[in-house]
Formats: sequence, C-alpha cells, structure tokens
Amino acid sequence: MELKFVAMLFLFIAVVFPTTVFANEPSFPKRIDPREIESEIGAHAYVVMDRATGELLTIKQENRVWPIASLTKLVTASVVLEQGISTNQKIAMRNTDNVGGARLWVNDGDTFSIDDLFYATLVASANNAANALSRASGFSKEVFVQKMNDYAQSLNLTHTKFVDPSGIDANNQSTPFEMAQIAKNVLQKEEIKRYTTTYKRFIRVANQGVTKKMVNTNWMLYKPQYDDVFVTGGKTGYLDESGWNLVVTLKPQKNDKRELLIVLFGASSRAESFVDTERLAKWAWNVYEWEL
Repeated sequence: MELKFVAMLFLFIAVVFPTTVFANEPSFPKRIDPREIESEIGAHAYVVMDRATGELLTIKQENRVWPIASLTKLVTASVVLEQGISTNQKIAMRNTDNVGGARLWVNDGDTFSIDDLFYATLVASANNAANALSRASGFSKEVFVQKMNDYAQSLNLTHTKFVDPSGIDANNQSTPFEMAQIAKNVLQKEEIKRYTTTYKRFIRVANQGVTKKMVNTNWMLYKPQYDDVFVTGGKTGYLDESGWNLVVTLKPQKNDKRELLIVLFGASSRAESFVDTERLAKWAWNVYEWEL
C-alpha cells in the first residue's frame, strides 16, 4: 500500500508540477518550419542529431555502410585513454608505424610524449601517430583492434567494424547513424574534446629537442567563413574509397545550448564537407525550436 501511495503521489506531482519533476530533463526540439534541405547537400549520407536528446533532426541513408577513414582515430584515442597511460610517457616512433596517407615525417626511433601523439593523431590526423599510440597501450595490433570492436559492440553497433587503428584500411566501416552513436559517446571525454578542438599545436621531438607544427584538418575551427559557428569537437576523414567524411559537434555560439552532432559521409571535396555541414547546421537551427 505504501508503494502504491508513493507512486500515485509522484504521478500527481508530475501532472500538476511537470517542470519541477523533470526540470533537469532536456526537451526535444520542435519542428516549426517544413522546409527540407536534402536537395542542397551533395554528400552521399548524413545524420543531424540534437546532441542533448539524441533526437534525429534529418537523415539521408543513415544506415548505409561506408568506409569511415580517419574517423576511426576517435575510437583509437578513446581505447588508449581507457588504459590510463600517463600522457607524459615517451614512446619511440617506428618505421612499421608508417602505413601511407597523412603522417609525421620523423625518423625511426624519434620519441614523443603520449600527449603529443594524441595531438598528432587528432589534430593533424597522422596515421603513424595513431599506430604509435596503439602500441603505447601495450597491446598487439590484433588485441588493440579487438578492443576497438569490443567498444563498438558495447554500444550495440552491428554495422561497425575496425581492422586497424589509423583508418587507412577501407574495411574500417560504419554507418552515419552508428558513427553518431560513437561520436556522442567519445566526444563526452574532456581530453578528446580538447585535442579535437585545438587549431594549432607544436609538438616536440623529445630526442632531438625540435618541434613540429600540427594544424587541425577541421577548417570549421579557424577559417573565417565559419566564424558564425562554434565547434565543440570532431574529426575529419578521407580515403579514395570514402570521399570526404566529417563528424562534428557544434553550436551557433559558445554559450548556446542548441548543440548539434553531425555525421557526413562522402562529400566530393574537403571544402564541400564543411559547406554541407554548415548548411545542415543552419537549416536545423532555423527549422527547429529549442526550449532554452
């Protein structure tokens, strides 16, 4: 009887004072304008999500399996962070880390801090830095990749598969919807937000005492045409097989609560991936209304 009374009391309060009971629950955006955006977007597939609620605001081929390229590095970085390795620890680069694509131009044996390798991986998207990070975990490549796949399985992602830590292999695959689930999870980590929103960073070759300049591959962080959006995290990716991919979280301005998570696959150029993403974001902010 006591439990029944408590349940009825809670229901009464929820009905009479709904904003009091659910004050901390984010409200879902409300569609206020019927305009569509698909005809203006050249990318093959995308998802636009309200980050606070996970509500999908617009989609195109959201379940299409696609090579994710360097978006893979978000999961690589997350798995390494989970091992609790000191970011001050040093590790030597090896020629075996080189797999083609973007890279740190270093010699076999050059040493970097783990922290600097995170910057090289997530700012400059260096493939050999990602491979060195995976080695720093203490796992073999096979075990490390299995941990990446275990991570995907923990999120119940059935179409996501990883085969290497850098993303150079086109068999690293996901869908826009599943990549959004990954990004929603990974970009909650303060370290990854910090790395992926760094515009420029000088990293130190510890054994030589020289530095190398890293510039973020995400133009939305610093090019003047994107001054009217505020990026809170993200990653770019490119392969011949995938075209230009992007995952990004962004707001209209720093203190705005209307944060979006956008995953875009297969833009025709690097520039178009950012143009398409900005169009999607501004469309969402114009045709949906948030209770702020």
